[in-house]
Formats: sequence, C-alpha cells, structure tokens
Amino acid sequence: MPMKCGGVGDTKPADATVQELCDQVKAEVEQKNGRTFGTFIAVSYKTQMVNGTNYFVKVQIDGDEYCHLRIHKAFPHAQEKVTLSTTQLGKTKEEEIAYIN
Repeated sequence: MPMKCGGVGDTKPADATVQELCDQVKAEVEQKNGRTFGTFIAVSYKTQMVNGTNYFVKVQIDGDEYCHLRIHKAFPHAQEKVTLSTTQLGKTKEEEIAYIN
C-alpha cells in the first residue's frame, strides 16, 4: 500500500542507502552530543514524504546503546544537502522508532 504524503511509513531494515545518510551526519551527531561513537550502524528506519524525505533511523552507537535520528533529504531539484534534524540518545534495540520533533 503506497504511503500518503505526510504519513510515516512502516519500519524497514536499514540498507546501504540509509547507512550512507547516517555516515553523512555522524560527525554532527557526535558534535551535538559531545561524544564520539566507535560504532555507528543503521539498524532500521521509517520514512515520511514532506518536501523531500524524512528518515527516522535507529542507529547502534556502542554495544547495546542506540540512538534515533531524524535526517532530511531534499528532493534532487532542491539542490540541498542531507541535514540532521534531531537526535535522541539513550534508546534500546527494542524501542520503536517514533516521530521525532
């Protein structure tokens, strides 16, 4: 079933494209949180179509610690780069990815 514009889709396993988005914002996530992550592996994600695509991503950051990210990727014609919107630390592997303001 296609996702309506503005709606958040189902959770999917992360793929190489999502990992690449995470790699692009890793330094900013580290800077905003005042720490360095030895591990930064995208695990799963949801998307939302809004003047581009919001990616809500669960990332393993160290051992059994996870964070949730909201990454925005503009449509190609907008010529904007990938941007980190929000990050939340202290998440668990079992915690559902939710909309992050």
